[in-house]
Amino acid sequence: MDVSGVIPKQGLNKTILLLAAPLIFQNLSYTLLGVTDTFFVSQVGTEAVAAVGLAGVMFFAVMMLFRSTANSSIVFVGRAHGAKDDKAVGEAVWNVLNMVALLSVIALVLPWLFTFLFQFAAPDDGSSVRQLGTTYLQIRAFEVPLAMFSAVVWGFLVGRGDSRTPMLLAWIQVLANIILDWLLVPGNLGFPALGVAGAAYATVMSTAIHATGSAFILWNKTNRQRYGTAKFRRASRAELGEVLRIGLPMGAGDFFDIAAFSVFFAMVGRLGTDIAAANYIALQYMSISFTMGVAIGQACSSLVAQYLGAKTPNEAERAGYRATWLGMVVMGVVGLGYLIAPAALMDVFSDEARVITAGVTILKLVALYQIIDAVAIVMGGALNGAGDTRYTMVVRGVLAWLLFLPVTYLLIFVVDGGIGGAWIAACVYLVGLAIAYFIRFRSGRWKLLELR
Repeated sequence: MDVSGVIPKQGLNKTILLLAAPLIFQNLSYTLLGVTDTFFVSQVGTEAVAAVGLAGVMFFAVMMLFRSTANSSIVFVGRAHGAKDDKAVGEAVWNVLNMVALLSVIALVLPWLFTFLFQFAAPDDGSSVRQLGTTYLQIRAFEVPLAMFSAVVWGFLVGRGDSRTPMLLAWIQVLANIILDWLLVPGNLGFPALGVAGAAYATVMSTAIHATGSAFILWNKTNRQRYGTAKFRRASRAELGEVLRIGLPMGAGDFFDIAAFSVFFAMVGRLGTDIAAANYIALQYMSISFTMGVAIGQACSSLVAQYLGAKTPNEAERAGYRATWLGMVVMGVVGLGYLIAPAALMDVFSDEARVITAGVTILKLVALYQIIDAVAIVMGGALNGAGDTRYTMVVRGVLAWLLFLPVTYLLIFVVDGGIGGAWIAACVYLVGLAIAYFIRFRSGRWKLLELR
């Protein structure tokens, strides 16, 4: 999909949706990876589930730091593609791969770092949760370089308007993970029953399959000839610095956000088992609208980068606003379901009155901020696509840790606002993000950013 020219007004909505739709299904696949691991591990025992659950939250935050940093290839590739500079596309890929190589060396310390951190996160109650979770994290640490490589190729594809190929690769990974979990966790077809370790190995191996597929695509004949992807190049210090300048804030922004929500969920857990269960169930529904919003935001990032590369900043601005409106409509429609039938939705997963009551409260509050959340997600994607990643990182870090978490603590433990107070705090955070991003986007300062 080449958008370097001006897209007719009536065609922009379709362009955004065609780019976003496969990304929705791709993002849903990531959720299924965790669900699959949990399903097979649940057959091992409660302690195994607790270990994987705790370890998974910790790993996800760290993984997003590295993977989102590598995803920055979408900015550089999008700019080069929009400028119709095929050579620059290939050079951009190799510049980001150089950064990934550097970060992969740093990632070698993760097995020891995870071991240290999990001693504080896991309960010290004589159970095997600490041992199982530590094993799980040590194995999955080797997944990080593979995931970063795949993320670079994702940016190479989506930055050029191809979102179908990443979707296919993601679902191949899901299928591989299901098969490998079935073989390695309980031990089928003569394979050893490895339990929690088997789930970790399965995920690492399925990620390796994804990375292998990504490598075949990046270095196929067409891409070798058109973009010179097979021509190794060592990034200069200036090029590497530029990639880090754009990429690290992208990764750090996601890390700040995810880490803050991890603390948020920990505080919610202090309200009791029923509340925690209701919150977890509600999150499963929230992930539907969130996934859709993120996909539209990713599509917006690609289009903004391409338009800026084509030296048509006004078209980039129009794409940003149009994508935001689409995000508001899509997430708003899903949010209506949360508002209209919250009890019915909760009843699917629980028949306990206290759980359902708490879940209804959560879903009604969540429904009210869906449109605001769409603005925050898509406008954030637009700014990242323009390379304004330092701004989005600072805003997320400041609002998450100096506004969101203090307000959450205040409303839960000081005001005694319960679960309703907790999600009002989340709403305040998202409103802050939406306002900050909208003001920045409307200022047009992102149009002036040049990539070296």
